[in-house]
Amino acid sequence: MVNLKHVHRGQVGQPLTIYLFCTLHPTIRTIIFLSQYTSGDSYSTTGFNGTTGLEPSMSNPLGNPSYPGYTSSNGPNWVDYLTTVFNESLLETYNFAYGGATLDSDLVQPYLPSVRSVKQQVQDEFLPTYGSSPFTPWMSNNTLFAFFVGINDVGNSYCQPNESDIQTRIFQEYARLVDSVYAAGGRKFLFLNVPPIQFAPQTSIHGAIVQKQEQRAIIDWNSRLAELAVGMVNDYPDVTTLTFDTYALFSTVLRDPTFFPQTAQYKNTTGYCAEYMNGTPTETYLDPTCGIPVNEYFWLNTLHPTYPMHKVVAQQIALILNNPVAAGCSL
Repeated sequence: MVNLKHVHRGQVGQPLTIYLFCTLHPTIRTIIFLSQYTSGDSYSTTGFNGTTGLEPSMSNPLGNPSYPGYTSSNGPNWVDYLTTVFNESLLETYNFAYGGATLDSDLVQPYLPSVRSVKQQVQDEFLPTYGSSPFTPWMSNNTLFAFFVGINDVGNSYCQPNESDIQTRIFQEYARLVDSVYAAGGRKFLFLNVPPIQFAPQTSIHGAIVQKQEQRAIIDWNSRLAELAVGMVNDYPDVTTLTFDTYALFSTVLRDPTFFPQTAQYKNTTGYCAEYMNGTPTETYLDPTCGIPVNEYFWLNTLHPTYPMHKVVAQQIALILNNPVAAGCSL
């Protein structure tokens, strides 16, 4: 069943129509996950190495590298927070996300050929190591498979004249990938849609016309993702899918940072300081030339939000995972 819960959506400064929505099936009251597999891009990566690094464990739930890992947020990201702060039980996380990833490098090229696409994360890393062995470290009934991808796909293709056709091909491949995870035993899926990156400095610097163009591509992507999630429920009666609307959540914070205590510290939600863009010695570091500490900027650089935004994302996801009814997701 799909539940649309209030808040708002659209341009910053205008009312939104959707805050988040959940697609839940079958009927369940509480979801507690004991393991999590994540695929995505720089918004999710922590630098996990499933080949040579330490595996997640009770004492080290993210495995490798050392917490919070190599993130794009100048601190923990949403995967870190969901695993270690907002979990109601032990959550071991295998995070294959890779900075710069697109869903399929053959469809939308990443910024470097060496970047591992989500397709590669699933087919070359998860399935051979964790998806095909009879001794897999997870079970279908207590494992969440999370996908947060599309930022680079949209960002690298929205100016193309055949952008809509590209998205069609991407989502055909997306469906095949989640089908392969289902075939390996995955039954619980979390999909995060694309946030309003038309407001990121790398796009806003080009003006309103370009922002509108990217926004249209984002809305198209997010609509297709919702259809994919509902389609899974229709195709597989034993699947539970959760679709989280980062577009609405980011829009809320960009419009009013004080909406959440974690982001109330933001003083600048439109620009960034070049002295901070590659990271800082501490999470609250102040360079006098920037005017305010790094954690008071929403944008660390031209594309990536700082860690307070990630903390809100994790908190809001956890509200659904831990108790979907209380979070407003009717069953």
